[in-house]
Amino acid sequence: MVLNNQKKLKIQEIIKRISLDKEVSLSERIYVEKYAQHNSILSFWLSKANSIRRHGVKNPSGINGLLQSLGLDDLDGENYFDPNQDDITDWFGGAPDWIKRS
Repeated sequence: MVLNNQKKLKIQEIIKRISLDKEVSLSERIYVEKYAQHNSILSFWLSKANSIRRHGVKNPSGINGLLQSLGLDDLDGENYFDPNQDDITDWFGGAPDWIKRS
């Protein structure tokens, strides 16, 4: 998917509103998700914005701040893979297309 400067700015504006927990319409959310499924940078931005929305900005010198800055939303501690109970294909089932291709 081609991402020109106008689309990039629109997506950044929507993602900023997500991080600030401002109103985002369903069509805007779908628009961002469509591009995030095919672009690792946009997926990272969206993941980080969702983490900030849920947990606020974390102290960058702590482990939670590091996880948040990397877009790894593991701050809840509830999303761990358990090899005794979880199937790896199901666990990665909701991953964006660019991860599934790896």
